[in-house]
Amino acid sequence: MLTVLLICTGNTCRSPMAAALLEHILAQKMGAEAAGIKIESAGLGANPGSRAALPAVEVMQEEGLDLTGHRARRVTREMLQAADLILTMTPSQKELVLALEPAAEKKTYSLGQLATLSGLEGSSEAALTVDDPFGQSLYVYRQVREQMRYLLRPIVEYISQKASSSGD
Repeated sequence: MLTVLLICTGNTCRSPMAAALLEHILAQKMGAEAAGIKIESAGLGANPGSRAALPAVEVMQEEGLDLTGHRARRVTREMLQAADLILTMTPSQKELVLALEPAAEKKTYSLGQLATLSGLEGSSEAALTVDDPFGQSLYVYRQVREQMRYLLRPIVEYISQKASSSGD
């Protein structure tokens, strides 16, 4: 089983939203084969057990995705060691992950970095960093959701190829 770990700060907005989107897009693309990919999320500064932010829940419900059962988890070295692919929302979060677990360097990327490596073209550097919407309007949460969907498109292709090659 391929494990993908998505990381943000509090694990109440971006990483659970990205995890739900990624799981949904992989299921659409791969069908039953997507069951062989485990999608998890955690936060560098998470308050364990916190629920997903209400605006995050609302904008994901607009997509038919349910975050109501989500509970925040703080990232651990064990999670980083167990993951096959680690995706952060920002380059600075990537650096924090690598400070916690330097051995994860070859499998850790920011979303924007891996999207670019996977063929995303024509984006500014600012568009490649997923800013924290916490405490902002539904409009901002929707923008973040759409930005993550955009960045995840080429990443889904990367993950599905990786899953296929690891299943051989």
